[in-house]
Amino acid sequence: MKLKKKKQLIEQLKTVPDFRVDKFKILYPLEEILFMTLFALLKGATTFKEIHIWMSYAVKNKMLQKVFGTKNIKAPSKSTLHRILINVDNEALELIFREYFAKHIKKKNIAVDGKWLNGSDVNAQYTTESHKAILNILDKDTKIVFAHKFLDHTKKSEIPAFTELLKDKFFTSESQIFSFDALLTQYEILNTINEQKNLYIAKVKGNQKLLKEKVILTASNFNTPSDSYEDSLLGVVERDCRVIRTVDIFHNRDCDIVMHDSKFKNIQSIIKVTKESTNIKTGEVKTTIEYSIANYKSTAKEFRDKILQHWRVETYHYHLDMLMEEDDHIAYINPFSISILRSFALNLYQIFFNTHKEEKILFGAKPTMANISHGCRYDDDFASDLFEI
Repeated sequence: MKLKKKKQLIEQLKTVPDFRVDKFKILYPLEEILFMTLFALLKGATTFKEIHIWMSYAVKNKMLQKVFGTKNIKAPSKSTLHRILINVDNEALELIFREYFAKHIKKKNIAVDGKWLNGSDVNAQYTTESHKAILNILDKDTKIVFAHKFLDHTKKSEIPAFTELLKDKFFTSESQIFSFDALLTQYEILNTINEQKNLYIAKVKGNQKLLKEKVILTASNFNTPSDSYEDSLLGVVERDCRVIRTVDIFHNRDCDIVMHDSKFKNIQSIIKVTKESTNIKTGEVKTTIEYSIANYKSTAKEFRDKILQHWRVETYHYHLDMLMEEDDHIAYINPFSISILRSFALNLYQIFFNTHKEEKILFGAKPTMANISHGCRYDDDFASDLFEI
């Protein structure tokens, strides 16, 4: 049984400050609680109750005894477990999370999207608390979330939170490509990315009405697109529909700037995506057109690929809800520590998938995120080995 990386993680978790004052009366070391919670999430426990039940049976687990270096593992009560987790130093845990997954990412193509945490203000049980959300920052090439930003609805929206995130040196490597949905298409954000010599692809929708009108007018003034790419006639299947996308790119041949705007600086490309969806069952055809802008030039096919890659963050959110049941979990006051640990578990699934995706290694078939989760649920050794990849 390999233990090296699990023991290294335990040493990292020991650096998370413990809020409990009397260190000599601590029955449940914080690093053990955090690791057992993470392992319980890997095993399919999603609520505090399920995690507590799993811990109660896991105190005799030989792998945990070896990792912790003791046979005297104690499981807290459900209320104590809840109290410990909602008082964890989120920023300290986040630093460990970032360090752990830094070696698994490329950090060239980044998708950013927010997710409201259901139940964080459930039934107004905590009237002084506001609804919480989290920004997930995903490496599109590896499909791994490598950082988070925590949001409080009454204090920080996604826009200032992302602007603050951009000032973090962790995200300032030159030539990174950021992509995000229309909500974050704000001139402060795009100009900051541009000033840092990073790149962006930003959707333009109704929340920027004047910008959208200007983008459509500029594109319509071209006789032909600068470049085009159309999917094959077979397209791709998305939610019972066969989808074919045509991507038209508009560049200025005489200079870099394709459209001048007093607020948005250095718009070099306008991207028009025409999406034709045919319902496989009914034959109904629906056509939609979306526009994006970018501060660099590229081919229509590359822009098409980057835009489609952005939705990997939505797939990540789907897995959080389906495999980790995040939307059904009531976190109350501080949902962020358990959210970080959920991302941690899901990333371990993803790393296994990335490493073995072409191998018939699980149940005689190539792995999926669902059967990796299933394998962890019924095999402690398999779940343990995910840390050692």
